[in-house]
Amino acid sequence: MAWLALEFSVRGVDVDILSDALFNAGAISVDVKDADEGSTEEQAIYLEPGEDAALSWGHNIVLGLFDKDAMADQIFSIVIDAVAPLTLSKPLENWIDDQDWVRLTQQQFEPIRISKKLRISPSWSDVTDSAEIDIVLDPGLAFGTGSHPTTQLCLRWLEENITRRDSIIDYGCGSGVLGIAARKYGAGKVVCIDIDEDSLVATRYNSERNKVDLEVRSAERGYHIPGDVVIANILPSPLKVLAPLLSRLVKPGGKIVLSGILEDQSQGLIDLYSQWFDISKFQSMDDWVCLQGTKLA
Repeated sequence: MAWLALEFSVRGVDVDILSDALFNAGAISVDVKDADEGSTEEQAIYLEPGEDAALSWGHNIVLGLFDKDAMADQIFSIVIDAVAPLTLSKPLENWIDDQDWVRLTQQQFEPIRISKKLRISPSWSDVTDSAEIDIVLDPGLAFGTGSHPTTQLCLRWLEENITRRDSIIDYGCGSGVLGIAARKYGAGKVVCIDIDEDSLVATRYNSERNKVDLEVRSAERGYHIPGDVVIANILPSPLKVLAPLLSRLVKPGGKIVLSGILEDQSQGLIDLYSQWFDISKFQSMDDWVCLQGTKLA
């Protein structure tokens, strides 16, 4: 079976109306990407919760996917009527052969070597080299496969700083990868907290698969027992909102680790958290920064 792909070029302000029109015309899926990707005009856009989702690239490629019996001219006529008075050029037509999409998706996820000691592998990988610590983790609904720089920076911090029997709080646990790693590095009690139910389900599943004990809790239930280390790999906006809470969750003399932060966002967080911590940059990777702090007496 083949799929009909129709490719349109539009401005950012027209993406939503065109996407809706394609779905109404029978599209199975709609994909949007930067038309300038790979050029000097490419734009990196990072949206945080609550920010305007209308922020998009100046030039966009919108790709609508239809089944094999769809008629391109008929679809274009429907779309033109739906988006009027917007003017559209006739789309490029391509045919995409049906494939083993599961296998193709799996091929995108290879084992990730975090350090000489730690490796993160999907369950289907056939690894031949050895690792002292091997975390099995499949991509899913929750953030944290180990591929993103923010996760890798936190994993590096854990490897270099965790001492046996440290109590850890992972606030915004996602897939649970940081809590799992902490336990495998020898930490004592590890509490994983998230507001997202999918993340809590993923963390429980991944902890069982990796044979580690984690206490998994919803942020809505609250948690008030301080730990030796609090690690939060989320985003700058929630890190600002949660600053008083996260500071209370760290024992006197304990450590805080903050990630999910771009270089140009780091100073504002350092200034905010310095009222509770002696805080500075731990490491950076690409454009991302990980901060570490020791709670003041």
